[in-house]
Amino acid sequence: MLLKNRQKPKIIVSNHSINSRYRVLKLVYRPHNIESKPPRSFLWVGRWFRFGVALFLFLSMLLGTSGCSSNSTSVSWLKATEIVPVDLVKRVITENSQLNPQEVLSRVNAFSVKGKAGQLIVFNFNHQGVCGKAKCLYVGYLISKNTTPVPVLATYLNPNLPPQTPLFKIVRDPSLSSDLPCLQIQQPMGKSMRQSKWCFNNHQYQIVQTSVIESTAQQK
Repeated sequence: MLLKNRQKPKIIVSNHSINSRYRVLKLVYRPHNIESKPPRSFLWVGRWFRFGVALFLFLSMLLGTSGCSSNSTSVSWLKATEIVPVDLVKRVITENSQLNPQEVLSRVNAFSVKGKAGQLIVFNFNHQGVCGKAKCLYVGYLISKNTTPVPVLATYLNPNLPPQTPLFKIVRDPSLSSDLPCLQIQQPMGKSMRQSKWCFNNHQYQIVQTSVIESTAQQK
């Protein structure tokens, strides 16, 4: 009888304890899909690093462009006998024409340009005997140490160009691994001017680039 009348103990759960435990759990819970923000000092360093890289690339491109660009200079024609020995001038006349070397010797003009391979001499015979209807023969010889001069250029050109328009220009292009400077040759083509870039390929000069521009006379 005593056991039947005995009441079962009641379990009383305090709402205060549940709420307190919930608040603790909420404080320590961190969702996995939210990343923590980096320190401000790290962001400041990153911005300056990106700025430095961009500045470096810009300066490299600027210096590379100016360093690789070619520059041209006009040539100075002189009497050929003032640049090379008389015997070489006579040989050039004999090898490239049927003219009497003794008669035309004083008329031959030339200009020279130096390079790693030696000295390039371009000859202008300045005589109708090597000219066609509109063009005349121009030849270039390479003079190296302890070797016989060899021909490396031969072309027919029209010497009648507009004022202040040179027939030849010397072009030094750092981007090309040539042992001699390139030559820029200008020729009239209708109302325009054709510019041809001739470069040395270790054997002879050949055209590597051609462009058409408005002539100086038309620009004026």
